[in-house]
Amino acid sequence: MLQSSGLNISLLRQEALVEEFNQAVGNRILVLTESYPFFFVGEIVEVRADTVYILVDLSNIPEFDNVNLRTQINNIQVYFIETPDNPIPEIRL
Repeated sequence: MLQSSGLNISLLRQEALVEEFNQAVGNRILVLTESYPFFFVGEIVEVRADTVYILVDLSNIPEFDNVNLRTQINNIQVYFIETPDNPIPEIRL
């Protein structure tokens, strides 16, 4: 039987994601969410607690283009943070 070490894996995961997003402020990100607006690409502007603020370049909802959106990090299902060696590819909707 496995012994619990008292670690809260969910809390550790959340802290690691917040740190990763903090280090990526200024980078572009592609985000997929389970709920509306489902998909957007933009620049990470700020991270506060468990919320990331993104200036949207492109979304499946044209009204969100050039708008600051905020989402809780745990609402993000899939993400890709752009780096100089791994840019977000051109996306055509």
